[in-house]
Parts: sequence; C-alpha cells; structure tokens
Amino acid sequence: MSDAPLPETLTLDDAFRAAFYMTEQYVALEDEPDVGLVLFEQYLHSDPARWEDWKTAVRRAIEHDAPTDPLTENLHRGE
Repeated sequence: MSDAPLPETLTLDDAFRAAFYMTEQYVALEDEPDVGLVLFEQYLHSDPARWEDWKTAVRRAIEHDAPTDPLTENLHRGE
C-alpha cells in the first residue's frame, strides 16, 4: 500500500469502500470483536439495502445543521 498523500475528497463509491475496509480491518484485528460490529460487517456484505442506507448516511453527513459531528475530535488533533 502506498504512503501517497490522500485526496481531499472521495467519490461515494470510494468512501463506501473505505468504510467497508475499515470495518473489515477492525473485525479482523480484534481478538473478540464487538458482536454489533460483526453484524454490521455482515450487513455490508449481504444486505441489498446497504447502498440506499449509505446514500442516506452521506446526506446526513453533509448536512450543516447536524446535531453532532463525529470528526470534530479528529480534525483538531494536529496531524
């Protein structure tokens, strides 16, 4: 895997792949992964509704009036 700089933006497809691979990586690395996350990984592999659910989540993520921002803590850690 390359250490090339990451892009500032991703396509919907690339972002979905990233979320998929991150979940898959976490489940594989943990000795006893959380059952809920294992079920989420199975959902990503098998549920036909996952793409519509993904688009809904993206719409929610780009809303400027969302009540919480899961990135806030990570954006200010000074990487």
